[in-house]
Amino acid sequence: MTIVPLVKVNLVGILEDKDKVLEATQEFGALHLIPLTSAQKELEAVPAGRGREASEALRWLMDSKAQRRPVTHLDDFDLETVVEKTLANRKALRDFEDRVARLDQRIQDVEPWGEFSFSDLAEIGEHRLWFYVVPNAKIKLIDPSDKILEIVHRDKYRSYIVLLSPEEPATNAMPVPRVHVGAEALSVLRRQHEDATIQLEELELQRQALTKWRFVLAQNLAAARDHSARHRASLETADTEQVFVLQAWARQDQVAEVRTLSDSLGIALLVTDVEEADAPPTLLDNRPALEAGEDLVEFYQTPGYRGWDPSAIVYVSFVIFFGMIMTDAGYGLLLLLLLYLFRARFKGSALGRRMFRMSVWLMISTAAFGVATGSYFGVAPPEGTFLARLKVLHLKDVDTMMKITLTIGVTHIVIANLMRAWHETSLSGRLQPVGWCLVALGGLATFLGQGTSIAVAGPVAVVAGLLLVGIFGSDRKVTSLKTGGLRVFDGLASLARIVNIFSDVLSYMRLFALGLAAASLAETINSLSGQLNHAVPGVGLLIAIAVLVLGHAINIGLGLIAGCVHGLRLNVIEFFNWGLKDEGTPFRPFKKEETRL
Repeated sequence: MTIVPLVKVNLVGILEDKDKVLEATQEFGALHLIPLTSAQKELEAVPAGRGREASEALRWLMDSKAQRRPVTHLDDFDLETVVEKTLANRKALRDFEDRVARLDQRIQDVEPWGEFSFSDLAEIGEHRLWFYVVPNAKIKLIDPSDKILEIVHRDKYRSYIVLLSPEEPATNAMPVPRVHVGAEALSVLRRQHEDATIQLEELELQRQALTKWRFVLAQNLAAARDHSARHRASLETADTEQVFVLQAWARQDQVAEVRTLSDSLGIALLVTDVEEADAPPTLLDNRPALEAGEDLVEFYQTPGYRGWDPSAIVYVSFVIFFGMIMTDAGYGLLLLLLLYLFRARFKGSALGRRMFRMSVWLMISTAAFGVATGSYFGVAPPEGTFLARLKVLHLKDVDTMMKITLTIGVTHIVIANLMRAWHETSLSGRLQPVGWCLVALGGLATFLGQGTSIAVAGPVAVVAGLLLVGIFGSDRKVTSLKTGGLRVFDGLASLARIVNIFSDVLSYMRLFALGLAAASLAETINSLSGQLNHAVPGVGLLIAIAVLVLGHAINIGLGLIAGCVHGLRLNVIEFFNWGLKDEGTPFRPFKKEETRL
């Protein structure tokens, strides 16, 4: 859990060697480039190529369910032809999918009328056919004495009536408006549907055949993006008539490797340490087990280079908060089983493996809190059983759960302040967070120790903390009456955050509220299912099972959303608010894209 120390490197070479240096630097893949000139105007002037079309073509091939063995050589590959064929296949396939869907609907609409075709008007005395779908309850409203009509089909709810008339009947002639059946016979529609379905299968086979080019297409795209990145980097170097300077940030422990790179290229290298005026990017470095914490942190805010890395704390607290919100052992074990069954889908990338590892811990946390609260798909274990003895938390005990969640909130915020104080360099920067720790702990002691001697120590800690915050609320040196007054003003302004710490601690009560809501909803689903089973004998069992499955699926979905949103929010809002001082920019190495089969 650390922010990697960086150094600034300057690569100086002959201008005619710049392309070679940039390609080697990109191959090296460990430098964060620093733009020395603005290249925005030049980049905007470059016309867009076929990169977007090629990306869409690759995505279309990768999404195909059936995949052919990929070609790995470029001998017969023509980028323009493959992209053109793939995009044409996508358009045609989507058009035929729409056509099949329209024909399905047309056939469904025409089937009740049976097989018919329109005769020549002269054969039927210049009469036309008019079609009506009439609810059976309204049949009695039709007066057949002045109409030529026939009921050609009838089901449980509707009658399908054909009326013969030279002109369209008046709107009040029938109890419902007429429907448009179309001029094509049912057999014609079925033949068109068959032809469209066959063509759709042909297009699917064509798409499958094109998937053999997906790897070389991805290679070409990666090479094009690499070339674009080098072009941008080339525009952002500092150039003179004969010499160019490429400036970048590098890991302090990789200086020897950078020096080897510069020696192999025959260019000069100048390495300098980070200066006070510099704003280096932030490179986080954690053990593989905690790497997902970096993704959680950078999802909202990258800490400043001179700050500290909260990845491990955020990772552990997010897992705990998520489990408290879901809080059902049945849900946790079910989702853990699904993760195991679909584990192969996460192995394709480093991000997928990190997310899988974190998801496993989230489900373990959910199951653990479910055991602690005695909830198994909303069912409590019978009294006297082993599982019942493991129940140590009672969600409906509001007083106890409030104390637990507020204690968690205070602990979380105190950790944030202590970490900030540890990494500050000034006296006020160190003592202000300590003051807020005393305020938070004193408030908690006052709340928990009501009626005991601890309740007396609580207000003392609060006052001591506020004095620390007020006295060390500024770094100003008092050299005159004016600066003294400004220091007092700064101290009073910093005391205003007492409202923030109070509201932030109360925010952690959402852990209890959401956990109780999830458990109560699970119990309600079980109760409703049982009532339906008893109310409707026989078929009621099927309805009850459907309610159970659908209800718990919805509850799991809501729990996943709430666990992610609120579990992460308590870290990136409340925790970051007290723990991180500055926001930084992530370290983005200048490197080539990877292409995998």
